[in-house]
Amino acid sequence: MAKAKKIPPEELSPAELKARKKKRMATALIVMCAIALVGLVFLNMDISMDDIFGEREIVQHVYDGDGVHRISLWDPDWDTDIFELPRYLDKNRLLTYAENGMAISMDSDFSDYGEPIQLFADYFSALQHGDAEAVCAFYADSYFETHDRWEKITMQKIYDMRVEYLKNADAKSDGKTVTNWYYKVTYKIMENDGTFRNDLISDAERAQYYVITDDGYSLKITDVSYAYQGNK
Repeated sequence: MAKAKKIPPEELSPAELKARKKKRMATALIVMCAIALVGLVFLNMDISMDDIFGEREIVQHVYDGDGVHRISLWDPDWDTDIFELPRYLDKNRLLTYAENGMAISMDSDFSDYGEPIQLFADYFSALQHGDAEAVCAFYADSYFETHDRWEKITMQKIYDMRVEYLKNADAKSDGKTVTNWYYKVTYKIMENDGTFRNDLISDAERAQYYVITDDGYSLKITDVSYAYQGNK
């Protein structure tokens, strides 16, 4: 098909010149609106030019047993102090404790709500400080008979921490009576890199059920699972 011949401006009538000018102005306006719309999308999605032209920070992938499901994780950052990151400090870093339909958020006096709550507060603090050895110390040795120890973790940007009391019950362990405390625990990890949990995408929740055992000498985490074990 032959291209339409472009008529020089001097050969156009005043009405045609006016129409051409209006068409150009309309085209320019559409382009400007499109640019503004794209800019608003980037602002709402918190996308920077580094995100567009720089390297993607989310580069790790973890696969489940069948190799189909994929979780994207951030590259581990071993150098950054998370307590100097405004975007993390703006998160809710209080610990919420719930029991019998009541809930309270706190940043101190955890032991007023029982030794297990003090344990959780110290546990989350160890995670935030990236202290793998301290994190492991909260667990009973028996836990690591079926789970790997954490050798090294980054400072975990944990927030929205919630611990819900379910029940406590006495049980026999190695011929002595112990008390098991059952809790439902949820929290989110900002920019999760998988060094502590590789089953959780950033800023998402996946409830876990903790069992804390008091043997009369110390409290230790003896079980963490995705299903409530208190009915056994």
